[in-house]
Amino acid sequence: RRSNIKPANTLQVDYRSMAHTARSKDEKREHFDSPEELDRKVAMLADWVKHSKHMIAFTGAGISTSAGIPDFRSGMDTCLDTGPGVWELRAKKKERDAKKHSVTDKMKAVPTPTHMMLVKLCQEGILKCLVSQNCDGLHRKSGIPTTALLELHGNTNIEMCMKCKKKYLRDYSLKNIRPRSHLTGAVCDDTKCGGKLRKNIVNFGESLPEAILDSGYEHAEKADLCLAMGSSLTVTPAAEIPENAGSSGRLVVVNLQTTPLDDIAKLRIFAKCDDVSTLLMKKLGLTIPPFKLRRKLILSATPTSKSKVCNTTSVLAEGADMEGHPFSFMKEVMSMFQGALNNCNGTWLTSQFACAASIISML
Repeated sequence: RRSNIKPANTLQVDYRSMAHTARSKDEKREHFDSPEELDRKVAMLADWVKHSKHMIAFTGAGISTSAGIPDFRSGMDTCLDTGPGVWELRAKKKERDAKKHSVTDKMKAVPTPTHMMLVKLCQEGILKCLVSQNCDGLHRKSGIPTTALLELHGNTNIEMCMKCKKKYLRDYSLKNIRPRSHLTGAVCDDTKCGGKLRKNIVNFGESLPEAILDSGYEHAEKADLCLAMGSSLTVTPAAEIPENAGSSGRLVVVNLQTTPLDDIAKLRIFAKCDDVSTLLMKKLGLTIPPFKLRRKLILSATPTSKSKVCNTTSVLAEGADMEGHPFSFMKEVMSMFQGALNNCNGTWLTSQFACAASIISML
């Protein structure tokens, strides 16, 4: 269900003006529930989770701060190790203090306990859909099924072909060929296509993908429980998803700062996301799985020529995530048995194993 006053396909805040939307002192103030209050609230949340029929989650930058990725709106005196938010620093015209604050490169960051809690809830069939405003790629890296994930702002680790629409996961930082352009300068891995590749992200001020947004609304309509974590819930139309869910079901907001949706929330928890996640799973009797990066190495052989003297076969080595989506994690492929390539009987099989050995040594 979409609001009558907020267009569904556009964001209300322009990227260039974000630094001038600094929040008031009261809005930036961080609040903390007492240990007793936190335990009581999480116990209530656990009961709701157990009895939910269609639970969804909505996540923002706050769930990635413990991974070393700064958020956007934390104040100058925040308790977070990552320090002030990006927009707060920009509004104050200040730089982040590298000696005081701990920040991790997005490509090296690993999913937090909150990310992995959501994976477990999905594996248990409890969490039906995860809607995220984050584009840091940690949800995809955590291993949550793509069928259950809606990345509203895209993913900085994905390139998409503008011609065939194929998507490629990358293990390196993607660069724009010019400011405000999504083109990376690369072309589609499919030689038959050759289309231009672009970063699969949505910047502030740009339209959100209609299909993804509509799916989020549909899940909000079905939801009897929506767990919103680490989001200021101020950017629309994304924030309409938990708002809509809260109008017909239970909305639970976990954030250190107050949000515009606090008044409609059935439960308001003031604590760090990882603390809530850890306590919630304990009360549910579930274990947060450790993060393990899993990738596939796919080898395929194709005969290229056949003669009385020799048969030749080309071996293709491809990287993929566990769902089979293309993922680049190999810099080069070298055959360890080049001399054996002159033998004609079953040579392609030997070179296939050699290729695998050489690739695996480079992971």
